[in-house]
Amino acid sequence: MSSPAYIKDGERVEDVDRDLVVRARGGEAEAFEAIVRSYQRRVYGVALRMTRRHEVADDIAQETFVRAYSHLDRFELGRPLAPWLTRIAVNLSINHLNGVHKREQPFSDGDYPGGELPNPSNEGEPDPLTRLLSNEFQRALEGAVERLPAEQKAVFVLKVHEEMRYEEIASVLEISTGTVMSRLFRARQKLKEMLRDYH
Repeated sequence: MSSPAYIKDGERVEDVDRDLVVRARGGEAEAFEAIVRSYQRRVYGVALRMTRRHEVADDIAQETFVRAYSHLDRFELGRPLAPWLTRIAVNLSINHLNGVHKREQPFSDGDYPGGELPNPSNEGEPDPLTRLLSNEFQRALEGAVERLPAEQKAVFVLKVHEEMRYEEIASVLEISTGTVMSRLFRARQKLKEMLRDYH
């Protein structure tokens, strides 16, 4: 989910992020490194959920922060930083999926170091789908999600794995809430059709 406005060590996270952005704009490398440390797991997790390939997700995460650094002047101070970084990562993932991904084989969970995909919105806790579904159905579901169109997959990942609200997804993807709901509905319909043998 997006960066919450909670208090940490006497400061709101959004205020801390604002200070880091201002300092990074001023050329302070340590400030941007602090931003990377704060959000690299979330950014990598989104890219991995989208692309299903460790090396691709790693490249996308790195490119996300490269682009963020080069466009810091465009970031609106006072707004949450997480949705902005997530938007960059999702757009890069969509570009990848619409480009070369169809020629590549998705990896299995066993190929990811640690044995399973991380859930950046709930570090240390299993994904709700992982807890509730059998291993066989989980594999079938992941394969079905893999076949979704990139734009529908982005909405599904942000809703199910990042647990974002419709309004947050709309903000991240820069589309209307209605479009979010429409894409999610179509994604769920396609998944239902692909998984009809499990009904």
